[in-house]
Amino acid sequence: MSDRISTDERFSLYYRNGYAVLRVYPPSSPENRVFAEEVMNRMKILGIPMVRMIRLEEIIERGDGKIEKLVEWPAGVHLSPSLQLRIGEDRMTAEVFIEPPKSGGGKVTEEQFQHLLEDHKILHGVHKNVIADCIAHERYNEWIEIAQGTAPIHGRGGKVKYFFSRAPGKPFRELPFGRIDLKELNFIQYKEAGDVLAELEEPVKPRDGRDVTGETVSASAAGEGETLIAGNLTEIRDGKIYALESGNVRLEKNAVVLEPVVTVDNVDYQTGNLVFQGSVIVKGHVADGFSIKASGDIQIGKSVGRVTLETGRNLLLQSGINGDKEGHLEVQGDLYTRFIESSFVHVKGSAFVSGALLNSTVKIGGGLMLEGGRCEIVGGLTVAKGWVKCRKIGSLYEAKTNVVVGVKPEELDVFFKILKDIEKLREEQDNLDKLVRHYTKLCSSSEATELNFRQKEQAEAQVMMMTRKIQDKSKDLQIMRKELTPSEESFVLAEDMIYMGTKISFGLLDFTPVQRGASKTILQARDGKIRETGYNPAQIPEEIKRLLPGKN
Repeated sequence: MSDRISTDERFSLYYRNGYAVLRVYPPSSPENRVFAEEVMNRMKILGIPMVRMIRLEEIIERGDGKIEKLVEWPAGVHLSPSLQLRIGEDRMTAEVFIEPPKSGGGKVTEEQFQHLLEDHKILHGVHKNVIADCIAHERYNEWIEIAQGTAPIHGRGGKVKYFFSRAPGKPFRELPFGRIDLKELNFIQYKEAGDVLAELEEPVKPRDGRDVTGETVSASAAGEGETLIAGNLTEIRDGKIYALESGNVRLEKNAVVLEPVVTVDNVDYQTGNLVFQGSVIVKGHVADGFSIKASGDIQIGKSVGRVTLETGRNLLLQSGINGDKEGHLEVQGDLYTRFIESSFVHVKGSAFVSGALLNSTVKIGGGLMLEGGRCEIVGGLTVAKGWVKCRKIGSLYEAKTNVVVGVKPEELDVFFKILKDIEKLREEQDNLDKLVRHYTKLCSSSEATELNFRQKEQAEAQVMMMTRKIQDKSKDLQIMRKELTPSEESFVLAEDMIYMGTKISFGLLDFTPVQRGASKTILQARDGKIRETGYNPAQIPEEIKRLLPGKN
């Protein structure tokens, strides 16, 4: 750092390494020359020991800007501003901390910065303007970056730039009062034929950098670049992927694919049922009794009722469903809707509801989030492999509401089917026992025939066979009990209330609220028991917070 930062100074007098040092700059004009008396007066103010006047005059006469030691000055270290320097672990930054001078001491000087940088061998990326600002405005008691290295540019192979979102439909933009903005999901990204869908950017050549000490920071060589992969209804031309037809663009196993999109105003007698290998947009409604089956996404603008919707990916109901016990939703991806009422719903992914879930049978492979005005689950059966977050569960009128978390819905179905099978087998066994007793009584009489004895043997054999079936089913039941151990990542978070009449289950562990219900609570399964803790929105446990979408 050879250039002067401040050209207004005529001389500098300061502490350095135990000495008082003097630096006299060449005068810009005869009127600006320095006098020995000025220097002597400054020395007295600072408490610097006496120096011969002739020595000062010699330095002033030379006026060459060189640093001259005057006299030992140990006390100067306590009077003058002191500078500390710290260098980042990667040596790409250097910061200074300036402690203010004591009363009567001078302000920090350019020379102090120069010596600080020299002592620590800071040679590259010095912010001269920042140092000048520190001197001019006396920036004390804060860490200030005064040097920054030049980062290396690491080599990179060609990278694919996509002209569409690779993760559409993120449902975590919230409106006031916690509602999910379903209008912002837009799973279907429509492109016209001939549109550019992706292109391969030029590779980046490596370029070494330098740290603040001037040492070279090596750049890594370019690795293997990405490759353009054109899938269905797309093609590669001149390093770009183009759409061959109009439709929905998405990424499938790193390949850019285009699938046809059917857009209709309504699904009713004019269209009939829809079965389509692609995505479907219904601007209006789906009439009762009609169905849509799509391999892609389904997006519907208005409420639906007694309908059947099956989708290979995500389903977006911008209003909701009231199925009147005849509505069915089968979703391989995620479900987004305002409300679910009197319907049968099976979702492989997660479900996001911005209103209420009422009197329905809902089975979810992921988590269930209710965010909105009512934000409640009332009536029916809800099973979620992951977690449930809502405001209320049940109602003041003790509506029978069952919520099961922590286990796969399919495994729970198998468990209860085995229970029903065992119950049915035991009923049959009981009937066979009655039959055996009947034939035993007949065989004990004098009028017993050979047929009666054969009938008795057959009935006894059937009882033995039924017993073995029950034993086998009981073994299966024990295996399923182990499978139904709830996940430790499962939880139920009720922001307001869990009412009486509600049963919360973690696998086969049950929680029933006391008479007044459970208020503002978090339920988790731990060590074979259900743990209940209070809910505070300002202090959500980290183990739960990290699982909630948009809360990290």
